[in-house]
Amino acid sequence: MDLRQLRYFVAVAEELHFGRAAERLAITQPPLSFNIRQLETSLGFELLRRSTREVALTPAGRVMYQEAVKILALARDAQGLAGRAAKGETGTVHVGFVGSAMLTNLAVAIRAFAQERPGVEVVVHELNSFEQIDALQRGLIDIGLAHPRVLPAGLVSHVLHAERFICVLPASHALAAQAEVDLRQLQQEAFVLFPRHFAPEYHDKIVALCMGAGFTPSIRHEVRHMLTIATLVSQNFGVSLVPASVQLVQLPNLACRPLARPGRASELHGVWRADELAPAVLALLAALEAGGDGEVLP
Repeated sequence: MDLRQLRYFVAVAEELHFGRAAERLAITQPPLSFNIRQLETSLGFELLRRSTREVALTPAGRVMYQEAVKILALARDAQGLAGRAAKGETGTVHVGFVGSAMLTNLAVAIRAFAQERPGVEVVVHELNSFEQIDALQRGLIDIGLAHPRVLPAGLVSHVLHAERFICVLPASHALAAQAEVDLRQLQQEAFVLFPRHFAPEYHDKIVALCMGAGFTPSIRHEVRHMLTIATLVSQNFGVSLVPASVQLVQLPNLACRPLARPGRASELHGVWRADELAPAVLALLAALEAGGDGEVLP
């Protein structure tokens, strides 16, 4: 029994005439009759009573007709759903992100993607860069939005967003009165930063900026999230260097100043499994690449 035989049987059951059913199916009558016989043989009972004057359903045929209609409808639905999945229009995509990523146009791209593809459920998870790598390897997330770092085998990445570093400091700090901050002026300041193992390469980039200005930063406080860094700075725990998008956060006693010599850019990378084949995941990656380049702020 196959779907074609069921489709042929439904046509005959509804027309109760082999000629009209064959015309409806756009086939000749002999293959129609042959397929109905094959279906009956595979089932082991008759579905139709045939005579020179009429075609009628047997009791088994009436039951089979009702079930065949359901099966064909389910097959059509399955084909439609599978087709949408193949186009990346259905499914679930889990995205890991560092907190600052949601302050960039990557967040806008994710939201636009979800609105354009309502059949795709996009679930976001706030994780530091280290946690995202682990979650990708374990299959807990499909895409990571992380600070750059060396990746283990099986993962690949691409730069999605780049922006300048800025200095955040208490608004009451003397340097906040300046239009911009020279890194050399931060030599004696206590820094608030994240632990190096969360994102070694990104951490080292910030330290390298300071070393390029002639000093090693005194990292007094370590916290997990970029927004926590901004909060502690606003509470006079120290100063920090953060991505420019952090200045979108409005906190009392927080001042954001550009650097006199910006130096290296702060980057966010998209990270995913090298063997990723899910159409919805690949579609979101394409949307992020299209919508993520450049700075959020002028």
